[in-house]
Amino acid sequence: MSEARLKEKLLARFAPEEVEEVLERLKAMGYLDDRAFAETYVTTRARYGPMKLRRLLLAQGVGEEIVEAVLPKEEDVLQAALKVLRRYPRRGDKAKAVRFLRGRGFPLGVALEAYRLVKEEEEG
Repeated sequence: MSEARLKEKLLARFAPEEVEEVLERLKAMGYLDDRAFAETYVTTRARYGPMKLRRLLLAQGVGEEIVEAVLPKEEDVLQAALKVLRRYPRRGDKAKAVRFLRGRGFPLGVALEAYRLVKEEEEG
């Protein structure tokens, strides 16, 4: 859980001074680390592209600089898109396959390139 999300939940039940003290103690002990949370979050959601991962992490309250640092790099994004598309049953229809990848948060260029590569694989 991100620091912002935990703070939000704690403030609903406890005084702000107590919440700040607890959060500082958790950070000092190493139990509360937004970067580690974001890295794990991205790793466990490998089926999503960088655009969707960005939205999800920001919604969790993770800071922009941490989000930028943990998002997959360009070459990894294409590999992830290929992996997702290979499992998609209607990959023969270009429009549906590209729309599927776009819905998963992959950029248009990556979705088109992944479709082209998968088509080449299937054709031999």
